[in-house]
Amino acid sequence: MKTRHVVPSSITFIAAAVCVIVVSLSPLPGYAEQGPFANFSGDWSGGGTVTLSSGSNEKIRCRATYDSQAAGNNLKLALRCASDSYNVDFRGTAINSGGNMTGNWFESTNQAAGQFFGSIKGNRIDARIEGQTFAAFFNMTTHGNRQSVSLRSPGSRVSSITMALTRQ
Repeated sequence: MKTRHVVPSSITFIAAAVCVIVVSLSPLPGYAEQGPFANFSGDWSGGGTVTLSSGSNEKIRCRATYDSQAAGNNLKLALRCASDSYNVDFRGTAINSGGNMTGNWFESTNQAAGQFFGSIKGNRIDARIEGQTFAAFFNMTTHGNRQSVSLRSPGSRVSSITMALTRQ
């Protein structure tokens, strides 16, 4: 079996991206009085494509567990993702304040950490992810129990990620 070596900043990038995917959930219709994370406690999973700067693609699969708190304005998460050459074991927290989202994350495989910030408007999330060695832009749209995610990091070894998550 061939072993691939992954640049730690690439795993950190994927970890941060997945964190924002997980914590950037918008509210379902009919729950406007609650925070945007109110209805997302439980298990989610999904998959997508990682595009490397070389232009090659890999499939990625993720499983997440969310714990919504403070009337849906705070969220704790645990996330694991894997592809042919990436493994991510991730923990994070997010806080919503009037449609502005902030949070912190930690990826234990590479002992990496960072933060993210952005806005929640209706069913759309726009955010920026920061780590020790990269920055990325994130967009997500939620429709019911499904989310479409796009992440871009120009100049990084992992240039983009697209993903769809579904609540289990």
